[in-house]
Amino acid sequence: MRQITSVLGLLNLSVFLKSHLFLLPVLYLFYTSCGITLADFFLIQGLSSLTCLLLDVPMGYVADRVSKKKILILSNLVLVLRFLLLYFFPTKPIIFLGEILYAFVIVSFVGTGDSYIYELLKTKNKTVAMLKRYGRLYFWISIGTSISSLTGAYIYGHLGAKMIILLTIIFTSISTLLLFFIPDIDVKPNKNLVTMRQKYISIYAEVRRAFRKREFINLIVFSAFLTATYQIFMWSMQPVMKVAMVPVTLFGVVFFLNHMARASGSFFAHKILKKFNLVKLGWIVYFGFILSFFAMMFIGENTPLVLTLFLLVFVCLMISLQVTWLISAIARIHEISTSKNRALSASVNSMTGRLLTAVCLILSKFILDGNPLSVNLLIFLILFLPSAFILKKWKV
Repeated sequence: MRQITSVLGLLNLSVFLKSHLFLLPVLYLFYTSCGITLADFFLIQGLSSLTCLLLDVPMGYVADRVSKKKILILSNLVLVLRFLLLYFFPTKPIIFLGEILYAFVIVSFVGTGDSYIYELLKTKNKTVAMLKRYGRLYFWISIGTSISSLTGAYIYGHLGAKMIILLTIIFTSISTLLLFFIPDIDVKPNKNLVTMRQKYISIYAEVRRAFRKREFINLIVFSAFLTATYQIFMWSMQPVMKVAMVPVTLFGVVFFLNHMARASGSFFAHKILKKFNLVKLGWIVYFGFILSFFAMMFIGENTPLVLTLFLLVFVCLMISLQVTWLISAIARIHEISTSKNRALSASVNSMTGRLLTAVCLILSKFILDGNPLSVNLLIFLILFLPSAFILKKWKV
């Protein structure tokens, strides 16, 4: 286990550096300076999520034929390319292209990262530690994003966008170098690999199979609701803070707290699930998200700064519980799946979440063209409410 610990430590350090996205807490401010409207901002995120969905199966197909280590390295290199383009050509077309590239980065990492951990643990018969190790990985991702959020907004306010983009390129480049030192565990190619067409047929069959089982339906659909709702909160925070005239430096503080809360949700997931089962935790997140919608809608031009920050911190805390639930749901999917359909089941789960997220964010474009952000939030609050029926029918 010592060797596994050192390998995972190196992987965690790499993703920690890669997650230093200094531009994230002021992304909306940077994009608007390049001619992006609020409606365009949500459209971009929706198209990014849709691209993730479209790339999910092809990326999984490639990952079966190319080592996971190489996919992780490629993911990092594409991220470097994205920020190089933004550094030299900060224009509206490049912003759209950059989000497409970032969608590739997300898809190539998410499925590959957890698979690499699982296969590594499997070499030592330590797969029971999957939830803990998976949680630790996303803990370090959240920590890295938290630190860069806190510092990124400050640097943006004092030195501008060029500097924080350059810092991101440096951190991601170092992260990429570290990946060359992790072992490649896919040394024996599988001679029975399916074609792309067979992959789609398998996923279609897995979707049908999954939706015949009540627990799969509950896990996948409620996960999708939480994922899409989180994305609405995530991309609404910066426009809300701009309306409330929150100082730019505090943008970083809010995003720091958001990602620290997510880090805590990841780190303590395995402990929280010892006290709450998925249904009980689901109800807590459900009512917490309803209150979060009202908190976001309450914030306006005349809201005192202290109250604005208090409400945003509350939303961040609810998001931490959402992360705990999602990680626990993924672990549960691994448990109830067989070795033949484990990867496909996880893909169905992520694809459902991405599909609903893409629909919601793209729909926001048309809502926001003639309405304030509060109307957008109200509409999605109404759409979120029916998710209670999933929890109500869920028997543990």
